[in-house]
Amino acid sequence: MYTVMKRHFIPVVLCFAFALASAPTFARPPDFPAPRGANVSKISDNMVTQGRQMSVRGFTTRDSLEQVVKFYKDLWRKPPSKRAPAVAYDAETLAPWHLLTRVEDGYVMTVQIQPTDDKGTFGYLALGKLPEPGEGPIQLPPPPSMDGSVVLSNVQHDDPGKKAQTSMLANTYSVASNLSFYRDKYSDWRKDIDQAMGHNSIYALAFRRGREEVIITIQGSADGSQIVVNSIRHDLF
Repeated sequence: MYTVMKRHFIPVVLCFAFALASAPTFARPPDFPAPRGANVSKISDNMVTQGRQMSVRGFTTRDSLEQVVKFYKDLWRKPPSKRAPAVAYDAETLAPWHLLTRVEDGYVMTVQIQPTDDKGTFGYLALGKLPEPGEGPIQLPPPPSMDGSVVLSNVQHDDPGKKAQTSMLANTYSVASNLSFYRDKYSDWRKDIDQAMGHNSIYALAFRRGREEVIITIQGSADGSQIVVNSIRHDLF
């Protein structure tokens, strides 16, 4: 579940966090530790989502959700400035996720957590720099898609050894029509995967050309299809 959740919720959470932010006052990034004893993994040092740049870490801990909430409320009990709140806590807007957000020195720090089956906690720590006055969002290239497709999210990862862009799409076309489109789109690339998965509920495609790789999953829905396109460019073969 940890891996699946990773790509689906972070863009929504950061958009929510930026909406809470006020005008920036830039300095060095503030200290943003994980809970004591947590197992921390790097997701991306340089991710672009909703047009904003951030770094994201994932973590798991044996501490309960209530203990993690208390850890950050204690850590952030002092407001960063006289008119700013110390920390915003929300357990309802994106339930079952619990969110803690703090704006400090021109940065947004967001903790996104959920309880685990064994009464521990897993979640994400996202650090993003607020835009400077007049600075617009970073524009990412649109993913390849059929006419009329709607881009639900568009995330770019710039990590050591590779650059990747993950896009979630929806359209009113059938799975067969989308398969035909992407097979034709990448007809001159090497085909690595072309098969049904999950009792034929999801179809997977993978293509490669030199250092470039594209992985596509297509799932039928009541209104058409939902597509995830993951485009990767490796630094080395």
